Amino acid sequence: MRHLFIIICVSIGLSSCDFNSDSTQGKLIDFIPSKSILILESENLSQSIEELTSTELFQNNASLPVFATIQNNFKFLNYFQQDAEAFLVVTPIGERELATSLIIEDKYLNLDSVQLKKQTRIEYAGKEIAEFKLENATFYSTLIDKVRVSSESKLIVENVIRAYNNQFKFEETFYKAHKAATGETSFFINLEEADYLYKNELKGLHAKSMKGLGKWLSLDLEVSKGNYKWSGAILSEETTGKLNLFKGISPKPFRLHEVTPLNATGFLSLSFSDFKKLQENRSKQNYTASSPFKFIFENANEVGAIELENGGLVYDVVSSNVTKTLDSLSIITQQETSFRNQTIYSFEAENVFADFSPLLSNHKFSVFTVYDSHFLFAKDQEVLENMLVNINNRSILSESTSFQTALDKMSSSAHMVWGGQLDGVKNKLEKLATDHFLPNLKEFNTQGYSSTIMQATHEGNFAFVNGILSKNKTEDKSTEAIQVKRIKLENTITSNPYFFTNWRTRQKDIAIQDETNMLHLIAKDGKTIWTKALDSRIVGDIHTFDIYRNTRLQMAFTTQNRLYVIDKNGNNVDPFPLDFNDFITEGLAIFDYDNNGKHRFVVVQNDEVLMFDKEGKLVKGFDYKAQGNIKRTPKHIRIGRKDYILVENRQGLKILSRTGAERVMPKQKISTSGNEFGLHDKSFVGTNQEGDLLEISESGSVQTTDMNLSDNHFITASPKHVVTFSENKLSINGVSKALDYGLYLSPQIHEQANRTYFSVVDQQASKVYVFDEQAELVSGFPVFGNSQIKLDLEQPNQIQLITKGDDNAVLIYTKSL
Repeated sequence: MRHLFIIICVSIGLSSCDFNSDSTQGKLIDFIPSKSILILESENLSQSIEELTSTELFQNNASLPVFATIQNNFKFLNYFQQDAEAFLVVTPIGERELATSLIIEDKYLNLDSVQLKKQTRIEYAGKEIAEFKLENATFYSTLIDKVRVSSESKLIVENVIRAYNNQFKFEETFYKAHKAATGETSFFINLEEADYLYKNELKGLHAKSMKGLGKWLSLDLEVSKGNYKWSGAILSEETTGKLNLFKGISPKPFRLHEVTPLNATGFLSLSFSDFKKLQENRSKQNYTASSPFKFIFENANEVGAIELENGGLVYDVVSSNVTKTLDSLSIITQQETSFRNQTIYSFEAENVFADFSPLLSNHKFSVFTVYDSHFLFAKDQEVLENMLVNINNRSILSESTSFQTALDKMSSSAHMVWGGQLDGVKNKLEKLATDHFLPNLKEFNTQGYSSTIMQATHEGNFAFVNGILSKNKTEDKSTEAIQVKRIKLENTITSNPYFFTNWRTRQKDIAIQDETNMLHLIAKDGKTIWTKALDSRIVGDIHTFDIYRNTRLQMAFTTQNRLYVIDKNGNNVDPFPLDFNDFITEGLAIFDYDNNGKHRFVVVQNDEVLMFDKEGKLVKGFDYKAQGNIKRTPKHIRIGRKDYILVENRQGLKILSRTGAERVMPKQKISTSGNEFGLHDKSFVGTNQEGDLLEISESGSVQTTDMNLSDNHFITASPKHVVTFSENKLSINGVSKALDYGLYLSPQIHEQANRTYFSVVDQQASKVYVFDEQAELVSGFPVFGNSQIKLDLEQPNQIQLITKGDDNAVLIYTKSL
């Protein structure tokens, strides 16, 4: 990760001074240490540092541990005036260490007489090396032809002296790269040795797509309105190399972003006007690998690779003649399956893209599907399914306003294009980071920045490069596309998914049961934390609560014959589970009358309501004699200091006291609709069979309002909100919205962190709708889903929800606001 941080952070703690400087007229460049791999050249070092560190991205991350390390490496810069032309250089020492150096005119050394007296003079090869051990730094410095070379490493200074004495110059290709730079702040990166910048921190990172592009990358950097923009060139010592494969070939507009998921690590696109010419160029560089699928590229001008969030790879061919390409592929197709009305074809595993080595890594694929003009290839069907989930939900880069903003500032065509979201890159690097470096990535704040793009186009003896890390526009956040992640289980899911908060990490994991009665706790990255075999299916909801009032959360629920309380590790909390001989017929309720941790676990068995305390003992004092089977889970409502328990049976709604006695008797006979009653404006609110709104006061008076609701309507009430659904009309606090006709579940009210959202699910069309407090559909909805949702509103600038997708999959949606 040092390659991302090391230059933009050099100014931490540095002070700037006002003084004039004179140009050294090119002398500085001749003193760059040999084997240097990263070089910054600035016409005004203090100004460059200020530009690099003034952005929101830098400011949000200035407290990361890695910055303290980098700041320490550059402490010696405090002893130089920085309003001057200078080179900052990073050079490897051995296999593990990197040394930083400054090359600047001697007159900018800024030491007083006391500090100068503290130097130790060392004779080396006819020159003098000064060792300074000052309060804040130790560094070594030498003066040659009025140029001062200073470094934290004595070895580097010695190497510079030897190179000068032997008239050794830095690499020839670097000088060419230097001539290509025209900006006030320029970077130069040795592409062949760039892994020195991160290999100790990111053990598993192999930037294969960058290998073989050339020797030196020259970039002019511009920081404007928070955006990082760069342009430059890649230069090579030889005429061979990846980019030279495009010699004599024009680039074409790229389209891989049309199918790249928002949460993908990113994509690599290759565009070409002449596939035959590309193969001739490969042959000249002795690349002979070829594929029996070669025929599909005759009608293509773009291929590329997409790396998904979980590491899965999808290779894409963008065809100009879909029918012809599909017909030719039908010859080798062995089987067809369907997913979301999309055909997936399978065939014998083959290296389909061998004709694009070394531009694309070799992988064998065995399935493909066609979306629009994109032929998408993968190793297995699940990878394609995850891809199609994102495409169908329009959770793709081309629907991202932030990516489109970045794209508008780039060329529409290039031979090679790398693109993606900063969060996707960050997530991948977290998986590759060493333990000591991982906290820097975990805490790295990308807020305000989403999309990055880099392009390279071959022309003549070098390649033009340009790129951008784009700052989001504030007004674009609400229209940003929704990210979706799919977690697939082996068996059919039988419960709704629920969030369960790990009290130690505060991470919200997902609890869900499958058809084998196995309960799964799954992290949001798809990894199973634990599984637990249950006796039967879960009845009702899974509750999260704190049984011991010590912030250590548990989950509780009932199955057909047991009451479970389980901790974050999947262990039973003693004395649970409780066993029951008769079936439990409604979901568990948990009452805490006085919010003091004296929980009551409420279990329904046909016409009986049983209450248990946290010791698993039956609570005495609650005596309710039901007249007929209870229709739904009992509900506790508190108004002022009074507690009410709502129970429904064939006699209708009963409003009880803590003891089970009838506390409120409606003053007129009512026939309830079967929908749950709730508290609203200090009244018990629900509907009757005729579709009228019922408001029952604490005194028992009943107010009836004609709502003209259909027979199979729904109502959901909370203290501040009333939501109804009738036929195809959703009403939120009196504001009506017409939706498509379908088979809908009861609307939900989601209140958390002083925010409220409303949702309704059409199971017939598999659509989830989410509305805000103004009863407006949230941008990006509806999305695919088949169950009631759980909505997480803890993050102030986003909403995240989970729902059942296909029979064996959970979908996680994330929407920035």
